[in-house]
Amino acid sequence: MAIKIDLRVPPCKPLPEITDFVSKCEDAGFDGVGLLDSQMLERDVFVSMAHALMNTKSINVASAVTNPVTRHPSVLASAASTLAEVAPGRAKIWIGRGYSSANVVGIPPATVRQMRDAVVTMKSLMDGEELDFGTITSRMKHGGGETTPVYIAATGPKVMRVAGEVADGAVLMTGIHPDQVAKSRELIFDGARAAGRDPDDIETIYTCTTIIRDDLKEAREVARPLAVARLMQPTYKRWLKAAGMDFSEFELPRGLWDLYPDVPHAEDWEKAKELCAFLPDDALGQLCDSMGLIGTPEYCAERIKKAEQAGMEHIYLMTDQSYEFPTGELHAFRDKIFPALGR
Repeated sequence: MAIKIDLRVPPCKPLPEITDFVSKCEDAGFDGVGLLDSQMLERDVFVSMAHALMNTKSINVASAVTNPVTRHPSVLASAASTLAEVAPGRAKIWIGRGYSSANVVGIPPATVRQMRDAVVTMKSLMDGEELDFGTITSRMKHGGGETTPVYIAATGPKVMRVAGEVADGAVLMTGIHPDQVAKSRELIFDGARAAGRDPDDIETIYTCTTIIRDDLKEAREVARPLAVARLMQPTYKRWLKAAGMDFSEFELPRGLWDLYPDVPHAEDWEKAKELCAFLPDDALGQLCDSMGLIGTPEYCAERIKKAEQAGMEHIYLMTDQSYEFPTGELHAFRDKIFPALGR
């Protein structure tokens, strides 16, 4: 089976424009799209998902990613069940810690325990079961029908094991180096086996930072802030080490932590690039190749072929755009990369 390829689409425009872009993704040949959930930065994810699903025929649409702190698990379960009624089999719920949703309203992101409990609660409610909420026992009146798969977005080992224990799949930001993939799958499978589940039932989706330009160097420069953001994450050191990379010699400028709302979503993109200029080109190149698809269309097509040959089954393209649609990447895949892959 050909590798599945999903594209990250920020719901950054009025609803009809979001739906129109998702329709173009379907026509281009993408298997799915992931719509961001960040209530202060984007349009509402579930309204956007429903409208997109109602106006397309085959493409999968996921919340990429929602969280259990700005949305109660019962609210998520109801939204997920409603989406299943709109387009059975095509809606997916991806749930994570919710950094960009929680930070901007002054609350902490979800803990590992909260994510685990949220997934268990959602799946039980969608199945029509009764649950205790403190002193109240409740069930979801429209539960027991079509359910929506729930995936956990994971970077750290604890979350990966939890995904193996309770989720239908995992959306992983580990990098796509073969050793990074092998290590992450091992952690997910450990969780599945500990819970008495078949590891093969847990789908793994690998997030690929995707920036496509006509020049390799230009693409890597655009990716520079996203690469530096990896170095800011203590958890990500594990995945650099897994791929045989060590960047501990570089000192990170303190101003990186002052960018709003964070480096990957920085509103002042020029400032972000300035603060990230410390990273040498050779180190940047290493990081870019481990992070995903960063380069020319031809370069990216060859990397997808290698990933497919190595057994990777599903990738999620996360572009550098948070406030614009990834039009350039859409065109590159439609016109060059998908034809090169024989699609």
